[in-house]
Amino acid sequence: MSQPFNISGFLPRPKKTASGKIYSGRFTCHNVQWTGSPHDSMGTFTITAEELADVAANGLLWTDQDVQRGIQPGVEPRPARELNLAAGYPDPKKYIFQTENADDMAEKLLHGEKLFLNPLVWNLRPGSFEAFWNEDDSSIYIYSGKIYLPDSHHRQQAILKAVQVWRLSPREYPRFSGAREFKIELYFLSREDEGNYFFDKNQRPKPTAKSKAYDLTTLDDLSLLAKRVIDETPALQGNVNRVTDRLTPKNPQVLTLSTLREMMKSFATQEQLDTSELAGLATIAAQFYTLLADVRPELGKLDPAQRKRVREQLLVDAAVMMQGYASAMKDYSNDLAKLGTTRAHEAWRKKLARLGASRKYTYGRWSGDFFAKRNPLWRDIGVVSPGTDEAKLTVLNTGAARSQCGRVLRQFLALDPVPVDLRSLRGS
Repeated sequence: MSQPFNISGFLPRPKKTASGKIYSGRFTCHNVQWTGSPHDSMGTFTITAEELADVAANGLLWTDQDVQRGIQPGVEPRPARELNLAAGYPDPKKYIFQTENADDMAEKLLHGEKLFLNPLVWNLRPGSFEAFWNEDDSSIYIYSGKIYLPDSHHRQQAILKAVQVWRLSPREYPRFSGAREFKIELYFLSREDEGNYFFDKNQRPKPTAKSKAYDLTTLDDLSLLAKRVIDETPALQGNVNRVTDRLTPKNPQVLTLSTLREMMKSFATQEQLDTSELAGLATIAAQFYTLLADVRPELGKLDPAQRKRVREQLLVDAAVMMQGYASAMKDYSNDLAKLGTTRAHEAWRKKLARLGASRKYTYGRWSGDFFAKRNPLWRDIGVVSPGTDEAKLTVLNTGAARSQCGRVLRQFLALDPVPVDLRSLRGS
């Protein structure tokens, strides 16, 4: 094509040097491939990390904060709307920019870690630039104008910083290469359509369920720990929702992977685990959950009708209660170290037997299963909201409610001193 879809800004003929040769301009996009229709044409090409840094240094790469994440509310006087990428990270006191995210990506780039940064996005606003499309070598020569970043701002800032650090001390970062390649998507959108692009990419899509993301990743240690616990726990095998973060009435699985990961976060106390730590923690968590499921079979596999009845009447398999179990799991781990496996198992069988469905407890005038939603204890400590029957009671899965479940379970299992609010709870 002699001119790509008649986009305003492309010249019919290239500019020339003093010697009469084609002037390649301030930057050349090599080996461009075109896709789309005359109304939404887009070019794609490949550049290196050093090329990206040089384009920025030439003053070509910009963000327009009015169609990006924006300026912090209430900042006076109002800071500049357009920012040159070469100036570095935007001031987070003035602009909405997550410095720690960009730094994390830059560090990983410098140390040669795998990152999925493609594609990077550029935009030339029609009528505000000059360029020439050379069909003979499939190149775009950019002469003037600004290249805006309607998306991937953090990624491009990270690449720029990595190159700058590497150029200062190349021997310190032997696993980084300035020749690392990135794919560019080059759009030709108006300023208004840049905002629409940002909305479509960042707001319109429904985020992937955490459980599915945790199931897919191999880079998150707590997710790996949770999945290993499933593999080592018969009661959890095929009994964990690894696709969505919600258990519907028709779903008989006991919990979601995201909930199990949160349990492991409480149990492990740190998010970075080496291989031996991960294996040991998984075995301990699996042992504890198995002991628990022996006492409360509701934590194992049930058919949909059974699971529905349990959820309507009890808190034993509620997500809020899982954090309570995670809190007790730490004490079980400590006893393994102190007592050894055999003695710890025996001690915890006795402790957990207090939670059995056959044990009846009274709290004031109420009598029944400790985990019954109608147990007034749960209402008094803010775990359930009042209702006319079990099915209409609202279970609160807030941070405060999770903490209360952990506190009560620890006291009930004699792991902590029993306060006044539990002294009236009697078992038989």
